[in-house]
Amino acid sequence: MLDDDPGGSGGLDRRSLAAELLAYAQRQPEQSAVVAQLLGLLEQPGDVFSRAHLEPGHFTASAFVLCPERRRLLLIRHPRLGRWLQPGGHIESVDTSCLGAARRELWEETGVSELGLLEPGIFDVDVHAIPATPKEGAHAHFDVRYAFQAPTDRLTLSDETTGDEVKVARWVELGAVAALNPEESIARCVRALISPLFSGLGPR
Repeated sequence: MLDDDPGGSGGLDRRSLAAELLAYAQRQPEQSAVVAQLLGLLEQPGDVFSRAHLEPGHFTASAFVLCPERRRLLLIRHPRLGRWLQPGGHIESVDTSCLGAARRELWEETGVSELGLLEPGIFDVDVHAIPATPKEGAHAHFDVRYAFQAPTDRLTLSDETTGDEVKVARWVELGAVAALNPEESIARCVRALISPLFSGLGPR
């Protein structure tokens, strides 16, 4: 049974997230098994929104952002993993929802804000393994994803030369994303974004 009290990070409400996940599963029944994993994590004790929660992992939030013309996707070069990924990251104490966390991470990493949601609620969910580092053991990220349209293609990156700040970001044509990252969890989202529902590529 879900705790009536909010989760530890930022007062994130487990019941609200559970309702959001169940609504997503109704829209995307093929993702029900993944949703079940996220709901199972919500049932666990402890702060499942904190990056310190490593068994089996913790929630993260990310953003799939289309350019104003809906033909390009915003990708960042992850500073530690060295892979091209969508913007996103860990839940912080200031966050009151996964949606808010995705917006904050996007702004911090790329300077993009004032976003419009491409659809209400969750766009995609994914559970993926994170390798061990000298600071923390191997664990999983339970990623909650949202789809946005940016009002501008202008990017503002950090000028810090050390740490985990994003140094490289670019807008990538939807058809060229697979050349930078062929992973199915990314390809699945790109297929959805190319559909007439989201992009400018389909019939009007």
